[in-house]
Amino acid sequence: MSAVNTSMKTARMVSALSAFVVLGCSPPNTPAEHPPAGPIELFDGRIIPAMPELLGLRAQYGVRLGWLEQKHRVLLELMRQHDIDMWIVVSEEFHHDPVMQYVAPPLHYTRRRDVLVFADDGSERLAAYSDYWRPTADYARFIEPLPSPRNARGIQETASGLRTLWEQFQPERVGLNMGGTRGHDSGLTHDSYTFLAETLGSEAEARFVSAADLVEAYFDTRLPDELEYYRDLVLATDVIAQRALSNLVINPGETRAADIKWFFEETIAELGVGGRPWFEIHVAVQRFDPVTDTVIPYVHPAPDDLVFQRGDIIHLDCGFDYLGFASDWQKVAYILRDGETEVPPGLVRALENANIVHAAFASAPRPGMTGWEATLAIAERLEGVAFLPSLYSHPIGYHGHALGPSINARDMDLSSPPERDSYLREGAYRSVEFSATTAVPEYGGAEVRIPMEDDAYLTSEGYEYFRPYQTEWYVIR
Repeated sequence: MSAVNTSMKTARMVSALSAFVVLGCSPPNTPAEHPPAGPIELFDGRIIPAMPELLGLRAQYGVRLGWLEQKHRVLLELMRQHDIDMWIVVSEEFHHDPVMQYVAPPLHYTRRRDVLVFADDGSERLAAYSDYWRPTADYARFIEPLPSPRNARGIQETASGLRTLWEQFQPERVGLNMGGTRGHDSGLTHDSYTFLAETLGSEAEARFVSAADLVEAYFDTRLPDELEYYRDLVLATDVIAQRALSNLVINPGETRAADIKWFFEETIAELGVGGRPWFEIHVAVQRFDPVTDTVIPYVHPAPDDLVFQRGDIIHLDCGFDYLGFASDWQKVAYILRDGETEVPPGLVRALENANIVHAAFASAPRPGMTGWEATLAIAERLEGVAFLPSLYSHPIGYHGHALGPSINARDMDLSSPPERDSYLREGAYRSVEFSATTAVPEYGGAEVRIPMEDDAYLTSEGYEYFRPYQTEWYVIR
């Protein structure tokens, strides 16, 4: 389909959807009280779990320091695997390198330019140096000052310290955060590159190489100790999502799409753990109009002023940061029409089809597969199904859209392997994201898309979900 036709189709869909929007009204009041912290049983038998006990900011900091000690040992191994003798990380105020919070203590770095140097000196200990000018005792546990003098303000000479390290280690390959395909592995600015090149000279510049593969491996390698903490984050995300997709928050004919976003944002803030969404929380709505016998197609996201109505299919996309990690979560709900006591059978079948995709994700991939090989393995499990799967799964962990191999086959198009691919790592976390599109008899055979997103980790037997995936509709009355 041409771009013009696609644009026209989208415009018609938005126009049709806007017919259901109530305009010119002030937003309804948000719930006066948030639900209790314990488990909640709803009218349909669904039990929303209790909110887990998350760590406060100081406790989070202590846990992350313990992880950093382990990760520095991992980093030395990864540098050797990727044949990098020295890794230089440069982070600038207002342009922070994404690796900074994960290779150094998670402090607030606001200096014009901070330089970190990791070197392999042949021992079993990672050599680490920095020009950070206000080192705390925690910082000094992990990173030594550059071998250079300080001025009257206590600030080190970065250039002379870098030259001293260059002469001391004489690295054959110096990794810099450039040459990747994402912001995570391409954090080095042009000005900082120029600074390094001019400081170390042309001989050193000739040995500069991309550290993109090293950054991916560092971010995508999980510590066993992290797993249960990440499970708490996923559970907290699930609890908030389930509350949002219930009568605790949604009152048909009154509640708007934007109210879900703000419920999620405010609930996270009230947890008091420093969490915040890493993207705009939003919903999408699919509708069948029994008067005209037509389906309003899926539009993502729904307009902020859209008011939820009886018969709506609601899709929520949400997630937030906590303890240096990110979650990513998508679930669906149905608002009963007047006289309905259960979800139409065609929609039940649509959700069952989505669960077929969940099962394929859980069973087909294996550590050591490329992302494309995992895609083909899942596609083989889905061959011949009576619905249209669409795969767009990505790594997750420190970032919502993390580094690592994608598992991607939009509308099961297997004609385009990725230009750049890498291998699935055992223990790595993944956002199992996809949709399943099914023809629904009650809607005159029109198609309904069920998007899903769950967080999982890779084992030798496939992906293990942190939380049970959704097998029943979340029902709202």
